Amino acid sequence: MKANGAGDRPGRGRWTRLLEARATARSAIAGTAAGIVILAAAAVLASTGTAETTEEVRRVQAITQTLNRISVQINAEDAALRGYLATGGTEYRRAELVAKLGAARANLDWLERNNAVDRAELDAIRGGYENYNRIVSDIISHTDGGADVAGYTDLASMTFAPLRDNVLAIGDHHQQELSDYLREVNRRADILHAIAVATICVVLALFAVCARVLIGYQRRAERQAEQRLHEATHDPLTGLGNRAKLHHELDAAVRRGQASGTPFSLLLIDLDRFKEVNDTLGHHAGDDLLVEVAQRLTGGRRAGDVVVRLGGDEFALILPTAPDHQQAMEAGQRILEELRRPVALGGLLVDIDASIGVASYPVDGDGGEELLQHADVAMYAAKRRHGGVAGYDPALDSGDASRLSLQSELRQGIERGELVVFYQPKIDVATRRPCGAEALVRWQHPARGLLGPDAFIPLAEDSGLIDMVTADVLDQALAQLGRWTALGHELPVSVNVPARSLTDEAFPATIVAALARHDVPPKLLTLEITESAVVTDMERAGEVLRQLREHGVHISIDDFGTGYSSIAHLRDMPPHELKIDRSFVMKMCEDTRDETIVRAVVDLAKNLRLRVVAEGVENEDALRALGDLGCDEAQGYHISRPLPAAELTAWLDRSGMAISIS
Repeated sequence: MKANGAGDRPGRGRWTRLLEARATARSAIAGTAAGIVILAAAAVLASTGTAETTEEVRRVQAITQTLNRISVQINAEDAALRGYLATGGTEYRRAELVAKLGAARANLDWLERNNAVDRAELDAIRGGYENYNRIVSDIISHTDGGADVAGYTDLASMTFAPLRDNVLAIGDHHQQELSDYLREVNRRADILHAIAVATICVVLALFAVCARVLIGYQRRAERQAEQRLHEATHDPLTGLGNRAKLHHELDAAVRRGQASGTPFSLLLIDLDRFKEVNDTLGHHAGDDLLVEVAQRLTGGRRAGDVVVRLGGDEFALILPTAPDHQQAMEAGQRILEELRRPVALGGLLVDIDASIGVASYPVDGDGGEELLQHADVAMYAAKRRHGGVAGYDPALDSGDASRLSLQSELRQGIERGELVVFYQPKIDVATRRPCGAEALVRWQHPARGLLGPDAFIPLAEDSGLIDMVTADVLDQALAQLGRWTALGHELPVSVNVPARSLTDEAFPATIVAALARHDVPPKLLTLEITESAVVTDMERAGEVLRQLREHGVHISIDDFGTGYSSIAHLRDMPPHELKIDRSFVMKMCEDTRDETIVRAVVDLAKNLRLRVVAEGVENEDALRALGDLGCDEAQGYHISRPLPAAELTAWLDRSGMAISIS
């Protein structure tokens, strides 16, 4: 038995140690979990308490600051009153006193809106303040006209002192409440601290594990925070900083400049023809172009230079290495030359250009927002010059402000129906009878009067409002066509169409729907387009024009001879007519070169079986010369100025027009 008993003891020992090891492991895990939970709970409570404490401190500070402002304002009123009384009620002191009356009402209203103080306390302050103001007003009214003011000093003191003391007492009361609150917070913090210390002592043996977990978590959190910060301040496509990064760096540069007097320059860059690359070669090519531009901008930067992409095709540079205006302009020229180098996109070499605006600190602005605004003004000045580098000039600001104002007014004017359409009639050169009219838009501005297209059409094109203008003019012209048709005047009308409409695949359907809405035959509508509009995107424009022709709408090439299109375009996308630019017609009787150009265009049109229209006919000699050359139609001030619809109707009646268009 002893032998058996002796043999059993080692087995029981092994099982006991195994059970103890497992228990230890479970205890360790449980202890670790409990310690982490306790520490986490303490941390959460501490964090929550800190947040609540911070919020309470901010609330009381806001209330205290508001009460202090009220105190300062009523003291200022009292000082003004005393000055008024001390000087015998002079007009200057009276004006100063009147200006300060009621200054504290806004702060009292803030206390009321935010339930910042007890209602009774607020009513007491407001009542005392309003009573004080009434007394001051009474003093002013009684002392007007030179009356003796010496007797009012005691009255002013009697009304001011309780009010001042009440405000100060309420402020002290809130400070005392804050002190009591902070003492309670400190007491709770001490309890949490004691719990945390006790917990740490209990799980000290497991601290290494907890520390490793927490350190690992902290490192991951830091990496994630860095990643989020990088994503928030950098452009994912180019890797450059973004607009947020620019504001941060610009503010930092301004602070350095204010501290040390160090100047710097800001350059804003807007790529020209980027939309054309996007529309023609696709967005992937546009992205490749932006990446290439970013590489060129960063490739030549010096230490301290900051390059960011603001979005779209806009970039910005902060150049501490080009501190003055002249150096910044030279840097801008170097950047422009670098950007103008051809870019290989999709197997093609593409030329791009840019408009660069320059503003220097502190000459052109002493704050980040001001510098950005001034650099933007300069950039748009460069863009209006069709590229290049422009420095900020204060003279540019008034024009840009007026331009922005006019842009806003134009949008509202379109919505209010302020655009009106005038019609300049055309005549058949051979018969001298009316054969059509061109719709010309005007803006009946409520303050500036009737504005011609030169005053607002460029603005509409730059701002994207040109589509709204075109739609409005088309709608008015087609509605008038319907009315003329009902009166027996089957008069073709031509309407100018911007280049962007020819790249809009929905444009033909829009025209067809408008014709149907006004019950106008398509043959009565002619759309005038420029040569450059066709060249911008041959493929899209060709498809849009083909669809319009299929629906029976006529196409006219406006200002023919002033663009850079190939004659092959007249073959590939044949219009119905060519319109000779007025610059050639007006001087054709005086300049043989202009007469030769007009003759060549007429001969070209005849050989291509196109009608030809001459605009800008200012006298009878020009009209006769056009007839001799075989020109089909003419328009100009010699025939008629542009007329409102009602006046043109009367003009047609006087002309005895009753024609039918085949």
